Amino acid sequence: MSTLALNPASYPEYAAECGDPSRTKVLGFGKRPALLLVDVCEAYFDPESPIAVDSNQLETVTAAISALITAGRHTTGDNDETKLPVIFAQTLYVHPELRDAGLLGLKTPSHAALFHKDGPTSKIAFPAALESVKPLPSDLYHRKQYPSPFFGTNLASQLAALDIDTVILGGFATSGSVRATALDAMQAGYRPMVVAEACGDSGGRETHWANLFDVGAKYSDVVSLEAAVKVLRGDQ
Repeated sequence: MSTLALNPASYPEYAAECGDPSRTKVLGFGKRPALLLVDVCEAYFDPESPIAVDSNQLETVTAAISALITAGRHTTGDNDETKLPVIFAQTLYVHPELRDAGLLGLKTPSHAALFHKDGPTSKIAFPAALESVKPLPSDLYHRKQYPSPFFGTNLASQLAALDIDTVILGGFATSGSVRATALDAMQAGYRPMVVAEACGDSGGRETHWANLFDVGAKYSDVVSLEAAVKVLRGDQ
């Protein structure tokens, strides 16, 4: 069974525009993965948010993220060294004038305000829809200021210290933080595996799939939820 989730026959308009993914090589999963979830917060779940993902897409993404977290926390023994890291990376600003958002705060100030710790429009809370798999003290948490959690953080060195060679990736938005994280993971020497069902985008189906095809053609593998869960559980 193929682990890939992109089928050019199903989305011919994207295959034609972004290149046939079958022409690129498959990176494949490495020996030791980590689960990395970016910007899983109310900014994309709250229907009142200006960047909310539509409810039909959210239903699929919510179920997929829940399955990934459950699988990522699975372990076959009591040895902590055998446990795979579950990592949450969240955009978070604390300066009252969003100065810690840098140029991103100037480019998209209303968007950046959603990720302010104490702002009136803050939407950084973990989604109520995923309460059953909310972050645990044993999980890792990275605060980020830009789309990629590899930029300006110690994430790459932390993964190296944990002997990680593969990053299984999900979260929001496909065209923003997910895409940027996949690119930076590849550039840092980690195999990026973007789980198609575990990503969402407020731009809708077109934006979501166009970016998956493009990322899958150039920087990462775009894999199915089934394949990612099997790897996290050590079933293959």
